[in-house]
Amino acid sequence: MPTPNIVNKPVLLHGIGSGILKTVSGKVLEFKTSQSMKLNVTASTEDVYGGDGLFPLYTYLTQKEGSIEIQDADFKLSQLAGAQQVEYYSTNQKRLHNVLVKSSDTTLPGGTYSGVEVVSIVAPNGDDVSDKVTIDAVGAITVASGYTMDGEYSVWFKSDETTAVTAEMLKNAMPEVAELNWKFTTESQDGEKYQIDIHARRVRSNGEFNIETARDSASTPTLTLNILDPGTEEDDFASITVSKLVA
Repeated sequence: MPTPNIVNKPVLLHGIGSGILKTVSGKVLEFKTSQSMKLNVTASTEDVYGGDGLFPLYTYLTQKEGSIEIQDADFKLSQLAGAQQVEYYSTNQKRLHNVLVKSSDTTLPGGTYSGVEVVSIVAPNGDDVSDKVTIDAVGAITVASGYTMDGEYSVWFKSDETTAVTAEMLKNAMPEVAELNWKFTTESQDGEKYQIDIHARRVRSNGEFNIETARDSASTPTLTLNILDPGTEEDDFASITVSKLVA
């Protein structure tokens, strides 16, 4: 039997709190810098009519849906794992570079490189001249016979990077099923402290993931999770727990 003074206790829904999403394969995504979290539960109904009356004789539920939307203040690769099924790779990775090369340069400026792969070499007139100017695996520049470099060239290339981690989005894979736990601390109107926990047994991302970059603004990635049937003998698909905190 629930404690009445908790069930009927009005508390302020203030603050964002933190949470963790754990997939069935063991990948985890922590939410510690989120800007908002929304839990939405909706139901569809159908009315049954009979006789000449205008009011329904009975109304029953035909469908229930739940979703959780989390907006973060920063980006992590683990967010991508929550939205899409991914594989992480930390060996044999490369980083993209863009440097300006002058006609007097014999090697790529800006550092020491290995495993160089040229994306494009853009001449001052806008043409790609990677067939006339070549760069080897360590950044040495060779100009083809009969071609003269004049001015600055924009060179786009990739090179080996030992600190990089890549998350590859799998084209034929569904987002993983996961479990979500969330908590935040708030208070009642009389100043008593309470903690609210939200638990969704089985969720799956709707598959959407956006990265937006813009001048003079910061992007806020959003993850939307659809609540699934728990698929077990448990009767609840989600739960909210309110605990009174002892000072």
